[in-house]
Amino acid sequence: MLKTLLAFAGFTPAPPKRPPSRRRVAPTAAPAVAPVVLDAEARARRNAALRARADALPGDPNFRFAQDVATVVRTYDPHSSQPSAEQLQLALCRLGDVGTYVRAVYIGGARMTVLAESLRSDRARTRAYREHVESLARTDLDRWEAGAIAADRAANEARRYGNPQPAPLSIPEEIRTKLDARAIEKARRLAEQAARRNGGGGTTGGSAGPTGSAPAAPPALPLAPAGKGDEETPEGSEPPVGPKR
Repeated sequence: MLKTLLAFAGFTPAPPKRPPSRRRVAPTAAPAVAPVVLDAEARARRNAALRARADALPGDPNFRFAQDVATVVRTYDPHSSQPSAEQLQLALCRLGDVGTYVRAVYIGGARMTVLAESLRSDRARTRAYREHVESLARTDLDRWEAGAIAADRAANEARRYGNPQPAPLSIPEEIRTKLDARAIEKARRLAEQAARRNGGGGTTGGSAGPTGSAPAAPPALPLAPAGKGDEETPEGSEPPVGPKR
């Protein structure tokens, strides 16, 4: 009744305010967070933790290993469906050094075998496949070296032409040590071959000439025994007179 009289008199009451909980609040931008850069040791610990967590999940961990290898390989196959960035990052983290090896293989221009999807349900096959790939990642120095050379060449070309830098190939320290030792051994063999071609026989010491060894001195001739007729006569004496015997 009061509202009707006020409206008739020309007064319009103001609508009640909304409770504070129903008011709209303008969204605020989230603060920028700098990306976290992990060193090699922290990255290795994270990868080991992710692999341990994957192995602890129910099911066959070797099945997930074969799937992760296939996920990384798909990124280099233009005719295959590409995984998302999140799937690729998760696969690389779980694989660790094996994922880096797969990248080195394809960066160097080679290919590797992927376990067929129809065979991944066989636990014996997935276990054998995992052991084989992990063994290659520890011993296949040829593909590691080819991938490292190709990655360095791509980085140099990107710097030369001002293109974006490709993702670096983080070779494990153990593999890098083996590659350095092999390069030293290769240089030693090449030096020995060059010395043999030059006639040096591979020797590097002493005062040898271009042929690798100093010429030997001629042997001394033995002294001939003096005969009796060649004996010198002492000064001031005369030889005895008489017939010669």
